Amino acid sequence: MKRILAIGLIVVSVCGLSCSRTKMLQKHATKAHIAFKDVRHDFGKVIFGQPADFDFVFTNTGVDTLIINEVQSTCGCTIPTWSQEPVAPGAKGVISVSYDTRRSGEFEKGITVFSNADNSAMLLVISGFVTPNPHKEILGGNKSNKITKDTIPDTVEEMGK
Repeated sequence: MKRILAIGLIVVSVCGLSCSRTKMLQKHATKAHIAFKDVRHDFGKVIFGQPADFDFVFTNTGVDTLIINEVQSTCGCTIPTWSQEPVAPGAKGVISVSYDTRRSGEFEKGITVFSNADNSAMLLVISGFVTPNPHKEILGGNKSNKITKDTIPDTVEEMGK
């Protein structure tokens, strides 16, 4: 009799866990899910002033329509654009990102995608290195890289000349 009760208790426990897991999976399966092909892009070396654009491609792998609510970047030098149209299950979409390369040096910027998906906040990252501005004059207007006592102004007035 104890054996039958123990087996019955085990069966009830397994059924309870199985039903709980099934409900959890069903709840998860009723949402949109955004899956990006890449979540990080390295531009490598970019020439000052040249375009630096990248398309982050994603797929709605969920069973509900995906809606991108907002896309935010960490600074004004990174501009994201995306379609405001809902993305059907199984369909693809694109979030295009442009970086302003009129700032030289290394960069790493984040773009956060907010949606109605079960993974509702996704972080995308762009990085790279912008070469120095080849047209920027060297401080004091000296175009050669040699600094001598003759090239250093003596007064503030001479600095403006």
